[in-house]
Amino acid sequence: MKKMWIVILLAGFTLQSVYSQNNSMSKSPEAGNAYNNANNFVKQGKYDQAIDLYRKAIQADNQFQEAYYMLGYSYSKVNKYSDAINAYKNAIKIDSKFEKAYLALGNLQNSLEDYDAAINSFNAVLEFNPNSAKAYYGLGKAQYSNRKYDRAINYLQKATELNPKYYLAYNILGICQEQENKLSEAVVSFQKAIESVGNSRRKEQKGGYNFRLGNVLVKLNKYNAAEEAFLDALKYSRSQGVIGGANFGLGEVYRNLGQTQKALQYYEKASRNRAWKQSADYQIDLIKNPDKYSN
Repeated sequence: MKKMWIVILLAGFTLQSVYSQNNSMSKSPEAGNAYNNANNFVKQGKYDQAIDLYRKAIQADNQFQEAYYMLGYSYSKVNKYSDAINAYKNAIKIDSKFEKAYLALGNLQNSLEDYDAAINSFNAVLEFNPNSAKAYYGLGKAQYSNRKYDRAINYLQKATELNPKYYLAYNILGICQEQENKLSEAVVSFQKAIESVGNSRRKEQKGGYNFRLGNVLVKLNKYNAAEEAFLDALKYSRSQGVIGGANFGLGEVYRNLGQTQKALQYYEKASRNRAWKQSADYQIDLIKNPDKYSN
């Protein structure tokens, strides 16, 4: 599970956000050429070859902070996390205000469940850039992972104030608010996450956000709105866990609306998913054999 979470996190880095602008950041033509060639390998997903060239660039120019940063990124992609951490820290030694390196370091530390170290990395960013939405998001994510939901809410709200389109922050904010039983606030956060993610390539996130929104709406007994959210979850998501959960959620909606046959239809669909089978089978049996559960 930890490895999967790390992969999901690192997938959030886009090549555009990772690459430096050009090799002019190095005074050495040899370092710059090695760096650019390494970037081409990263584009192809050939991280081991990229690592060799980034190291060559650093040998030619040991103050090449962007090469250290990309070396860290490449190490993280091949699961060499200790090496990645050292590379990011070397980049920071060269430039104590290298925000991108601090954020990458903190995100990796979060993924490795080294939350205290991650908090230190994100706080270091805020010392020289108090308006870093990504740093506040990282702090919120660390507190969320520590189940300190009230603290996480404060950081995540700050992140969304600084970046009103920060759908990742809205999502975790909604989860934390649900955990704190702030259900109406959670609805707003998930709605903003859905709105912010838009109709881009991130349809998978949109499906998950709708699923979470539907769950909160069921808790609020807003069944018609929950129905719409779960149907949208099925529309956008390819995740079997979300699909199974949305089908179960629709079963709950229709059961509460007194539409028993429709509820059975969706519980049966949910039952095909291993994660939801036990819960769905119980509800199916409850509907089909009510006397079995009567006092």
